[in-house]
Amino acid sequence: MFTSMKIAFRFLTKGKLQSFMIILGIAIGVSVQIFIGLLSKGLEGSLLSKVAGSATHIAIYSKNSDISNYKLMENKIKTVEGISTICPELNKHAIIKVDDKNSEENVENDIKNKNEIAYENEEKKGKREGIYLRGFMLDRMNKLYNMESKIYKGKMAYKDNEVIIGKDLNEKLGVNIGDKVTLLTSDGNDLEVVVTGFYDIGAVKVNSSWVITNLATVQKLTGVGDKINAIEMGLKDPYVADVMTKKLESILGDKNLKFENWKEQNKMLVSAMSGQKICTIIIQFFVLLATVLSIVSILGISVVQKYRQIGILKAMGTKDGSASSIFLFQAFMLGVLGTLLGVYLNFVYIQEFNKHIVTADGKPIVDIIINKRFILISAGIDIIASTIAAFFPAIKSFKLSPVEVIKNG
Repeated sequence: MFTSMKIAFRFLTKGKLQSFMIILGIAIGVSVQIFIGLLSKGLEGSLLSKVAGSATHIAIYSKNSDISNYKLMENKIKTVEGISTICPELNKHAIIKVDDKNSEENVENDIKNKNEIAYENEEKKGKREGIYLRGFMLDRMNKLYNMESKIYKGKMAYKDNEVIIGKDLNEKLGVNIGDKVTLLTSDGNDLEVVVTGFYDIGAVKVNSSWVITNLATVQKLTGVGDKINAIEMGLKDPYVADVMTKKLESILGDKNLKFENWKEQNKMLVSAMSGQKICTIIIQFFVLLATVLSIVSILGISVVQKYRQIGILKAMGTKDGSASSIFLFQAFMLGVLGTLLGVYLNFVYIQEFNKHIVTADGKPIVDIIINKRFILISAGIDIIASTIAAFFPAIKSFKLSPVEVIKNG
């Protein structure tokens, strides 16, 4: 075996240009295959992130009244494998009112600073807007929406009587960090809260309506006590949301609950993503097939070129199996070197793609993430495929007779 490896290495180094061209061909094929796969995953993740930006994987709502036994429900939900985050919440349609005192202070400061929007803020005294007030266990909510990364000014409203406001809503209200606003409900309840931050989730509908706070603040405003009206969940695998929803319906068995999942709400998007994934797999397959066929043809020619050497080796006592294994080792070496170069080229592609293919604000159109597991699996498949490609030349070498070589010169 060692002798076969040594001869295979000698064959490679003797035809350096040919070996380099084979390695380069494998490298380009491997790099394109991996890049397309990572691009597909990046696009998929980007689309899913935008969908989940305003809707989680699974949500459970109360049809009639608030949920008082939510801790018992939470314990039942925890028995289902595949759920990464469980977030109880209390949501309420309300009105947000800008305190006159804030507006007066803002106008005075703007006039001192000769700010052009001074008179605009004057018009916003006592401004009221309809909102969707959302009270979460914020540490869990942050895992669902990654909200802290979307706060562009200020900080998360972790304490009681603190809120964060969307970018578009604040354009209407004109408040600043530290300003006090009043939350009003249709029941006549009101609560003064402090604005601690502004977020931009990338969806106008959300940015212009959601006011986010902790669960205790909404419970205090509504006076419902320790109750909620919804539970949102994040899954380890978002694509099984429909299956998980059915499991939860069976486990909880409450007809007063309404179950929703992101796949049902975005059927056209799911269909498009499935089609895109199938297309990506087909493209990767044909790129790999083209690489394998090129190795088969080149090594087949190599067998013909090495007729005399192989015939001499067999005449000297080299067994048929050892002679054929030379080409298997040769293909393995080419596969390893080509794959390593291909992986390196792939990193170059990703770096250049993220650098040049960007939006108007300089962010990548598709955020391609280095998925080490995917790269290792793809590299392994490419090396195995390259080695398997040598079986046909190896069989040809196996059948070669030294007598035939001597006879044909």
